[in-house]
Amino acid sequence: MEELHESLEDVLLFTLDDLLGEDFKRFKHKLSFSYLEEKDPIPWSKLKDAHTLDVLRLLLEAYGEQENYVELLLKRRSDLPKRGHEMMAVERRHREMKTNPKDGPEVDLENLFHPHPEGENSKTVLLLGPSGVGKTTAAWKFMLDWASDKLWLTKFDYAFYISCNALRCGPKLMSATEMILNGCPPGMVSMEDVLANQESLLLIVDGFEDLKLCDDPAHTLNKDPHRKQEVVNLLMGLLRKKIFPKCHLLVTTRPMGVRPLLKCLRSPLLVDVLGFDPLHRKEYFHRFFPNTGQANQIFELVQRNETLFRMCFLPATCWVVGSVFQQNPQAELLQDIPETATLTEIHLRLLLTFLGTNSKPSHLEDLCALAKDGILQGTLVFREEELKERGLDCYLASDPPSASQEVLRQDVRVETLFKFIHLGFQELFAALFYLLDTKTTRTPYQDLFGDQKECKSKYLMLIHFLYGLSNVERMSVLQESWSFKLSETKVSPELLRWVDQEAKAHSFKREEDLLELCHCVYEMKDGVFARKAMKNVHDLDLRTQLLTKLDLDALLFCLSAVEALNSIRLSGCEFGPRRFRQLLTGFLKSSEIQLFLCLPISSLPVSVCLPNFHRLNRCGLSPTSCKDLAPITMANARLTGLDLGENPLEDSGVFYLCEWLLQPTCPLQTLRLPSCNLTAAVCRPLSQVLESSSSLLELHLGANPLGDGGAKQLCQGLDHPSSRLLHSCGLTAGACEGLASVLETSETLVELNLGDNSLGDEGVRQLCQGLRQRHCKLQRLIPQVGGWAKTSADVQPVLCLLLFRATGSTEVDRTGRNPALAPRSLLTLVVLLSSGTMPWPFAFSLASAEPIFFFPSGPWSTTKIKSFEP
Repeated sequence: MEELHESLEDVLLFTLDDLLGEDFKRFKHKLSFSYLEEKDPIPWSKLKDAHTLDVLRLLLEAYGEQENYVELLLKRRSDLPKRGHEMMAVERRHREMKTNPKDGPEVDLENLFHPHPEGENSKTVLLLGPSGVGKTTAAWKFMLDWASDKLWLTKFDYAFYISCNALRCGPKLMSATEMILNGCPPGMVSMEDVLANQESLLLIVDGFEDLKLCDDPAHTLNKDPHRKQEVVNLLMGLLRKKIFPKCHLLVTTRPMGVRPLLKCLRSPLLVDVLGFDPLHRKEYFHRFFPNTGQANQIFELVQRNETLFRMCFLPATCWVVGSVFQQNPQAELLQDIPETATLTEIHLRLLLTFLGTNSKPSHLEDLCALAKDGILQGTLVFREEELKERGLDCYLASDPPSASQEVLRQDVRVETLFKFIHLGFQELFAALFYLLDTKTTRTPYQDLFGDQKECKSKYLMLIHFLYGLSNVERMSVLQESWSFKLSETKVSPELLRWVDQEAKAHSFKREEDLLELCHCVYEMKDGVFARKAMKNVHDLDLRTQLLTKLDLDALLFCLSAVEALNSIRLSGCEFGPRRFRQLLTGFLKSSEIQLFLCLPISSLPVSVCLPNFHRLNRCGLSPTSCKDLAPITMANARLTGLDLGENPLEDSGVFYLCEWLLQPTCPLQTLRLPSCNLTAAVCRPLSQVLESSSSLLELHLGANPLGDGGAKQLCQGLDHPSSRLLHSCGLTAGACEGLASVLETSETLVELNLGDNSLGDEGVRQLCQGLRQRHCKLQRLIPQVGGWAKTSADVQPVLCLLLFRATGSTEVDRTGRNPALAPRSLLTLVVLLSSGTMPWPFAFSLASAEPIFFFPSGPWSTTKIKSFEP
């Protein structure tokens, strides 16, 4: 540890020695107001007369001899990031990792250039992530560890940091050698040695998206590293390995810049920078606040609100929260954030508390215009000249800057560049621009809503905040704090027009867009607007979305605004009894409900009237849940379908259901109970249901070990309903005698699924006896190959022929019924081929006078088949 301390101190001292005259003064000036490593600035009174060694001591005292770096979560990815809002995409990735921790292998700085698991060793690594997630910090950490002899000492002899922001503000022409030596003191590095040892050269290119490359300049590139040329051409030459072809590259970019970048890079390793996981969020606050008690108190406050805690995956958000409590330990606006607070409300509370509740940003209209233009143009970094042109000189560096000026922060490396301290704040100011009474002559909202594709990605959060700021109460609070005049142009009609445009483009059939619509409507909390907006939604299908508490709040509000729905489909929701009761009124407006992998619903009100088809797959329902469910279903005359598959109901749970099913008023037509841990014990009461029910048409009992004894009991009731499915029920030949009898006598049995049952030759022969009978009404037999593959090659063609003869049909195929034929006149043989095995491949040649069956051993003519009699 001692050796590391000396190495780090040497690096700092070596760097400070290179700052001479005016540069050293500027460096001290910056230390007096910069929150480096999220620590307080060093007071100017201590820095004013400090010499090199004094500054070194102050740096070590202020920032500590140990590292203040909090580990960032890095994960490999194998595909391109989807288009969409970059911060929302990463937050969604954190949710997915919570349910699937193995989602993508983790990497760290130490093994970025290690061989891939496939054995390949990439010399180019691409770090992807939204603004404020820590890409630049990771790049600096890499450089610092290398300079401190902690990382890659034997792999890289030279490492150079290239800031694309700095290139934008630098000379238009430079050579490759000038570009990489830009930050090095003269004479420190021998360029001849670098060129001779390119294998040990690492180039870190930070912020590629800032260059905004549109054209491919490769054809104008000169490969001479000493020749001056346009900076863009030069950088593209480095990325394409036209210059320094054997070097290693570490490139950082926001997702918006990844597609043009991939055209340049050779087989890059893609790594997502995902910010802080929950444990490192806690570590961050403990590093920010030296007092352990204070750190715990603030972390618990942040963790108390699920939405704010999820936002803290972003280090920039953690820094804002820490700064707020550092300035004002009470911070009332953050102490009492309600659980139902929206994204707009939380961002607004953070901003107001950070600036001071009554501290209006200077030149608010111009600041909002700057933010808006930046979002629409994809710009997060602004030149000093741009601020001056817009009359925002007050945001240029002062000594020290006021609280209201802190919303724009000077770049640490390039002091002529400025950016908003948080992307969310820039988007919030951009949304506010459309609500202010400005003197700008323009077509309202045209630049925002004109291009639908752009709205889905770059502008998504801006539009979200525009809905949120349109809330009457929220805008009243903001006006009271900042005293500005609102535009006379009403925003609601424009927002409603945008919803209609999106609906016509079928956008809300995509689950992400549908969920975002719910959030936007919830942000406004205007019942009249909600009813108009939700008339465009007929199906609420959010099965692939991992819904949070805030998502469910938005869904609850939108369900209250709809009159009727065709269907609601949800998955993985953490309901609980209270939340389910809240949502139930909205659920009952739908004709169909599907809930999959939702947490147990322990009790429901007896008076509930369920829709006509209800799915509760894998919802953790227990036998006791069936006891609660039975009276609810009894009270509902509309319920015709119930799917309780993959719930551990066990036999006792089905006994409760049978009490309801035996009621003469029970309207149920379809009951699905696959994989419910049922045994033969349930077959007797279910058989009684089959015998007595006048409505039940389908009963699914697949993947339950009923056995032959259970099947024989079911056979007593199988001649009444129209469809009985016994897929994968552990049946053998012993069950086939009873089934054959049912086939002979049943006037209504039209479908039978016996897949994945080991019936064997004898069982199939018995079934054939039933199939040959004149009174057999079977239309669909599903013999999945998993269990029937054990039948011999002689029995298989006989069964095919019997099925073919049964109707005299001339058309049968693998896929199911031919829609051109009447259902009663066609017997469909469905053969579901399992992966890798084809014991039953067959086809009918319609061009031939007689059908030909194709089996593994070759074609069988009907003559050969006729010679075999079961």
